[in-house]
Amino acid sequence: MSTAPTSFGRRHTRKTDSSRRALAIGLAVSTLGAGTLTLTVPSLAAATPPGCADVLAVMTPGTWETTSDADPRVPVGMLAAVGNSLKSKYGDKVDLFYTPYAASAFDQGKTYGDSKSTAIDAINDEVSTVAAKCPQATFIFAGYSQGADATGDIASAIGNGKGPISADKVLAVGLLADPGRGTDGESVVGPSAAGTGIADPRPLGMGTLAGRVATICDPKDLYCSIDKGRNSVLGALGTVLSKSPGGSPDSAVVGGGSRLATALTSDFSRANLSGIGADVADLTAAVNPPAGQAINVSNIADSATSLLGTLSPLAELLTSGAANPAASSTLSSAPAGTAENAANRILESAHDSDLPGALSNVNRIAAAARQLIETGNSSLTTRSPEAATLAATAATLGNQITPLAATPPEILSQASSVLSILKPQVVADQVLNIATGITSINYPVILDNLAMLPQKVAALDVAGAHQIAGDLNNQFAPLVKMAADVDLTWVSQILSALPDPTGTAHIAAVVCNILSGADIIRVAHNVGQIQEIAWSVLEGNPAALAGLLPIGLDLAAAATTMLTGKATKTDTSLLGEAAAAPVSATKTTNQTQTMDLRGLTNSLTEMAGTQHSEDLAALLGQGLQAASFVASGAHTNYAALTVDNSGRNALQWLSDWFTLQIRHTT
Repeated sequence: MSTAPTSFGRRHTRKTDSSRRALAIGLAVSTLGAGTLTLTVPSLAAATPPGCADVLAVMTPGTWETTSDADPRVPVGMLAAVGNSLKSKYGDKVDLFYTPYAASAFDQGKTYGDSKSTAIDAINDEVSTVAAKCPQATFIFAGYSQGADATGDIASAIGNGKGPISADKVLAVGLLADPGRGTDGESVVGPSAAGTGIADPRPLGMGTLAGRVATICDPKDLYCSIDKGRNSVLGALGTVLSKSPGGSPDSAVVGGGSRLATALTSDFSRANLSGIGADVADLTAAVNPPAGQAINVSNIADSATSLLGTLSPLAELLTSGAANPAASSTLSSAPAGTAENAANRILESAHDSDLPGALSNVNRIAAAARQLIETGNSSLTTRSPEAATLAATAATLGNQITPLAATPPEILSQASSVLSILKPQVVADQVLNIATGITSINYPVILDNLAMLPQKVAALDVAGAHQIAGDLNNQFAPLVKMAADVDLTWVSQILSALPDPTGTAHIAAVVCNILSGADIIRVAHNVGQIQEIAWSVLEGNPAALAGLLPIGLDLAAAATTMLTGKATKTDTSLLGEAAAAPVSATKTTNQTQTMDLRGLTNSLTEMAGTQHSEDLAALLGQGLQAASFVASGAHTNYAALTVDNSGRNALQWLSDWFTLQIRHTT
């Protein structure tokens, strides 16, 4: 941690002696790592218009700390303490605006990048409105996590003359856990952190705001501290997930990357999991009214629409590849009573149900109800043909989702938060870990032994077969563990969509593609049997020798794909039915389709020795933490992160720094 005092650049107006003394007092206890913060105090109008404060402090919370309809005057989230501190010191001289925005990440039908754009729009609207109404007002900006990402983008725009206000109106900008950390013109406060933010630095820098933007990052926080040169696959995944596929011109998210970000997004915003049983009961009652009463078509439409909002994202989740046995096993191992354990129970019930059939039927009911309403038929008699069809379809629907509807409502409700972000979390866990496993396994030796073992068996070389089988058992163990219960085809598709300039992700994608066609469990089982039989023979049981040759023949057949298999064309449907072939996947396949597994893995081995792929083994550990990019679990330590030699934490430092800036304008 640096101990150099903060220094502020000169401003064009002259400071008074008292200003200099106050400045010196405030700066004596500040610590900066690599940058200079510059205090530029704009000239204020002679009078403050009614309803205007001297300063507007725009605080943008992080993921899930706010909503689009939140009250912007109520401090929330990590930055609540900063706003409360300013308000207690300056009262009506400072207005607070806690940006209300989606603040989601793949769980409400929006990608992280799309959610961030709602924050940028909300900030621009508020700042523009206040600047027009209160021309003398100056501004402070702060953001945390996704909010820092948006705030940093706003600061970069202002500093380059493209923002909602001119740069001379900005007193200071503070960024906590900024995914865009490393932008030129920022000043690092507190401990130094490796690399850059996971979303990549802003290409235009901070422009004329250079020196007025402070960034604070916990070195253990992957949001703001990742070395993409050393962890290329994780870095490429962060680049894709942090951008908006809807409107970004960034070449890193076009093609497969854009589709990947969208494909990892679930829309549980209209889901009412805990009410699924009630919705089914309501629909059944609506199509079967008491004797003598007509059927209310609007009630049918309402119940069917509610069921659609719940069943659609759940059915899509089950077919995405994310709800694979490995992911379910991770959830099931969570303690009883946790949201993760509840999510596993929901997935089990969903698998036992006929969700595709149920979804088809509820769509049929909803469409029929809408058509009746549009043609002026708001009610039906129970003897009408339409009523009979609706009742029969509803009965079938009820049977199709009986296991799911029978799940206790409290379990259903508890699971929503986990299911809504299951896809990106599974990607962060399984895809990154498999990418690491593929790189670290010694395939050439495995393939040599796989080719040799059937020959030893055919020659009845029991001792040689026993030796090679033993070696293969050890060599194959990590491969079996890596591939067990994981959809390797889905993993291959995701890897192929990552814009990894080192090529590691692309070759790993093709290796994964080949392995997806191999029966790894069968090969491992055969190897184990050969070792046991050979050991039995060597221990004095010659009768066991009769079982050796058939297993050797089966092993030769099972190992064919690994020994001679080539990559096949990527199944684009895994990234969405309407998706075209990802550019990166097509290019990689064209370059590698003539290479066998040995050639591809030799290429990976060579890459592992280059500087770009240095320490790839570390990716495994980081992959396990990478879900924090979505879940925010690994970067909530800023109230305890000491950032200067006076012992202040990040929030205290921001509060004191903002206070100092405001003091010179009021």
